Amino acid sequence: MEIFTTLTLELRDGIAIVTLNDAPRRNALSRCMVGELFAAIDQSRALGARALVIAANGPTFCAGANIDDLRDGWMERADPRTDPALLFRRLVEDDRVVVAAVQGPAVGGGFELTLSCDLVIAEEGAWFALPEVTRGVIPNTGLALLPRVVGTRQALQLVLTARRVSAVEALQRGLVNEVVGKGTSLERAIALARAIVGSAPPGALIAAKRHLHAHAGPDWKRVVNSVTDVPRAEWQEGLDAFTEKRKTDFEPLWQDHQCRMGRVEQSS
Repeated sequence: MEIFTTLTLELRDGIAIVTLNDAPRRNALSRCMVGELFAAIDQSRALGARALVIAANGPTFCAGANIDDLRDGWMERADPRTDPALLFRRLVEDDRVVVAAVQGPAVGGGFELTLSCDLVIAEEGAWFALPEVTRGVIPNTGLALLPRVVGTRQALQLVLTARRVSAVEALQRGLVNEVVGKGTSLERAIALARAIVGSAPPGALIAAKRHLHAHAGPDWKRVVNSVTDVPRAEWQEGLDAFTEKRKTDFEPLWQDHQCRMGRVEQSS
């Protein structure tokens, strides 16, 4: 097993298991973790892994982007080596089967991480949510990938309301492939990956993934750039409120927006 700062990498019977291992921070996607995920994916390929399983330690699968990194202007000056959207693209375009083993909440970027995997095994009690808009941010990868799974209207509802989706509902909506008992998602994900690579040749699996994504491929340039479309004042208020453990106050921003719209209408 190779141990990184925020995750571990293990090869088991040709299956690479990447385990998020920053439980005190609820496995939040920090700059460090994103960079190490890129490195672990590269290392798994060097080890000859035929499939990839993404798992997590602790009660939370992944709580989304690290707030400190976001407050530090991560969205405004993203480094390709630590850009979550590019990590998600890497997983989508990996020619191997990628399976997520979700043992707890998958929130924001954690939900997007599962959307970037080919198959998802979720444990009872796990749940999914995209709360970004309530913090003045957008789930840029989720906006690209979620409609392909649940349709446009359902995707908009999940994004705009930020409501939680239980594992059972996620199964009904096609967001996960199976719901299993507590403590069993990792072994089930490994068994599923092993069954797939054990019953099909590599060329067929690669071609199947490549053409499936080509038929409904997202505009990754838009995904990467779209996060900057939200005004700084909005996400600054959202992140400040989260850090200060208070309710957001977007009313001044709405009033300013309405004033600007009024000026535009008068000048047109």
